[in-house]
Amino acid sequence: MSYATRARTDVIGVFVPRTAALPPAGGLTDDLFSVTGEVLVTSFFGRCTAAMPAESLDYQLDFDPDDGGSDVAMGTALAFDSMAVGTWVVLNATTGGVLVADVDMSDGVLLAAPLALTDGDIKITEAAGGGALGTTARLEWGLTYVPLSADGAVVAV
Repeated sequence: MSYATRARTDVIGVFVPRTAALPPAGGLTDDLFSVTGEVLVTSFFGRCTAAMPAESLDYQLDFDPDDGGSDVAMGTALAFDSMAVGTWVVLNATTGGVLVADVDMSDGVLLAAPLALTDGDIKITEAAGGGALGTTARLEWGLTYVPLSADGAVVAV
């Protein structure tokens, strides 16, 4: 393990990337990460890797617990239409607040407080719109976490 990887792991936790994928369309949901055991998510972010079309497309992030309980909003609807390549998407400083987009991170972004999660899935859902995504729009996601239980882990799906 490199020094940089070891330092990141010691400070903010294990990094889990998710390969860039088309965002879901037509009210569909796409699971991004699966959580097993108890974990503390220390950061969560996305990045546009291929431009979004000029359509009215709003997305939200939710946690879907495996215990059958209701979904919990991690970040409410943000307009992704015409999002430029390189735009970062992060959770609001207030958990469940509107997702935040920043093109170059030049102003810095206040990251949300850590989230304690247990068995379930982090998912993205089209919240409004329904425009045509085409086949090129791409979003790449990542998170860091610290296991809180012996079986605590997060994997990309």
